[in-house]
Amino acid sequence: MAFFSVLLSLLLEQVKPLGRLSLVYGLRTAVADFASRNFDAGERRHGLAAWFIAVVLPALLTLGIYWAALRVHILLAFAWNVAVLYFTLGFRQFSHYFTDISDALNRGDIPGARAILRQWKSLDTVEMSADDVTQQTIEHALVAAQRYVLGVFFWFLLPLGPAGAVLYRMADFTAGKWNASGSEASPWLRDFASRAFHVLDWLPARLTATGYAIVGNFEEAADIWRNYARLWPDSNTGAMLASAAGAVGIRLGATAAPKATDNAGEPGEQAWGQAIDAEPLLAPQMPGAVPQPAHLRSVVGLVWRSVLLWMLLLAVITITMWVS
Repeated sequence: MAFFSVLLSLLLEQVKPLGRLSLVYGLRTAVADFASRNFDAGERRHGLAAWFIAVVLPALLTLGIYWAALRVHILLAFAWNVAVLYFTLGFRQFSHYFTDISDALNRGDIPGARAILRQWKSLDTVEMSADDVTQQTIEHALVAAQRYVLGVFFWFLLPLGPAGAVLYRMADFTAGKWNASGSEASPWLRDFASRAFHVLDWLPARLTATGYAIVGNFEEAADIWRNYARLWPDSNTGAMLASAAGAVGIRLGATAAPKATDNAGEPGEQAWGQAIDAEPLLAPQMPGAVPQPAHLRSVVGLVWRSVLLWMLLLAVITITMWVS
């Protein structure tokens, strides 16, 4: 059932992408605001309670509904899986920015590409060249693919099912929202939310990096991952981006410098510069070709091949379970 749930939700999301002003997005913001406003009083236990209310409680509610649906009929549980995945998993939740920037760059409209990137990530793009815009777009798109697709995919396949998908997305959302500039969250809550999401994303990020190596240039991906992942202050992000860079044969690192990670981007998106394992830059600039607009298509292909790889593995597991 997991394979068909993921497949159908991806197809539905391609046909009818979810708008950012949807009721579900508004609800998750309201839940996070309610938790921080009513439970975060500045002490450790208060911050833990706020995180539990905003992240764990929705996941438990999702799991309870799934179990109840499963007791009624398996098709009802299947429909619930698809509904949850539709709201948590999908390329179209960020890909329109990527597509618009790619189209602008291909037309030679550098100011237009800068404006779209600024709208997407709240970056200062005034002095960015076409190569800078391309590199920034690739790195942010790869991280978005992890947060909206591959990471959700991993947590859904665990025994928690749809609850795992909700847990992962809400952990990412609250970590970004509570660490954004202007947030009234206490220092303890900010730190705990960041650490909690880092833990939840640790294994999925490395599986994603492994997938990029398998479907791309394996030797280069493994070499760049091993030697240059520490360019990024967040080890999860570094593993993914370094592996992707080697797999495609390009040079990344625009988001590694602290000055490039100070912006939280859209509300609820974790700022990379506030990662829990921030370190000074310890590695030299990575090798590889300077990203060109043509490489955008290569990166899209890399992500899709990685998704197809995990879908194929899931299909094999599903067939094996049916046969046995």
